[in-house]
Amino acid sequence: MTVKHLSSRTYVIVWLVLMALTLVSYLLSLAHLGRADVVAALLIATVKTVLVLLFFMHLIEQRFANALPMIVAALLLGLLLTLMISDVTARETVSRAPVPPAPPPFAAPAPAPP
Repeated sequence: MTVKHLSSRTYVIVWLVLMALTLVSYLLSLAHLGRADVVAALLIATVKTVLVLLFFMHLIEQRFANALPMIVAALLLGLLLTLMISDVTARETVSRAPVPPAPPPFAAPAPAPP
């Protein structure tokens, strides 16, 4: 079975895309998007991971059976992230009882009259 390897030009293009995504990730971290920061960072990291897996780990050149463990691992990671996020969002926080005020300082007894 002959496997056609990708050209050097393809690797350079993928590397440039990875560098561009790194720059976008850095610039988004400076934008302070609130809750969207985490979502944007995870999406960019996912795209970068898929690019590395496909091109630099040569999964794009392999049979599907060789890529199946990576796909299963990614699905399990997604499941764990989903369960973690649903757990954190469904938690009820228990507020602490108010702290009672401190008692007045102990006063020394008045001296006895002579």
